[in-house]
Amino acid sequence: MGFRHYLAGGVAVVGGFLMVASGYSSRGFLYTALGYAQPRLSGFLSGAAYGVAVIAITVLEAVIALGGLTVLAGGLVILGRHTTTGRTLIYLGGGAGFLGLLVSFGYSMYKLGGLDPVLSYLPYWIGLAMAISGRRLAKGT
Repeated sequence: MGFRHYLAGGVAVVGGFLMVASGYSSRGFLYTALGYAQPRLSGFLSGAAYGVAVIAITVLEAVIALGGLTVLAGGLVILGRHTTTGRTLIYLGGGAGFLGLLVSFGYSMYKLGGLDPVLSYLPYWIGLAMAISGRRLAKGT
C-alpha cells in the first residue's frame, strides 16, 4: 500500500473525526433552536404536523452527526485498501452532513444574526474540507 493510500485515509479519518466532534457539539444549538421553535410551532401547527416538525428537527441533528461517522468509516475503508467503497462513503457522509450544516448555518444567520454563532461551525467546515481532500487524494490510488 502506497503513501498516498495512507495519506488519503488519514486525512479522511481526521476530517470525519472533526465532523463527528463538531456535530455532537452543535447538538446544543439544535436543541436551543428546538426550544425556540417549539412554543411558536404549536401556535402554527396542530397535532400531527407539530410532531412531524419536531421529528424533522431531530432528524437534522442526526444527519449532521451521522455524516461525520460515515466519513470516518470511509477513511477507515480507504486505509483497508477498498478505495472505491471508501470514496463512496465519504461522498454520502459529506453530502448529508453538508446539507444539514447548511440548514443550521442559515437558521443561525437568520435567527441569531452575526458571525459569532456561525463561527461555531468552523471545525465542521474544516472536517468537511479534509474529507473532500481525502476523497480526492484516494481517487488516484
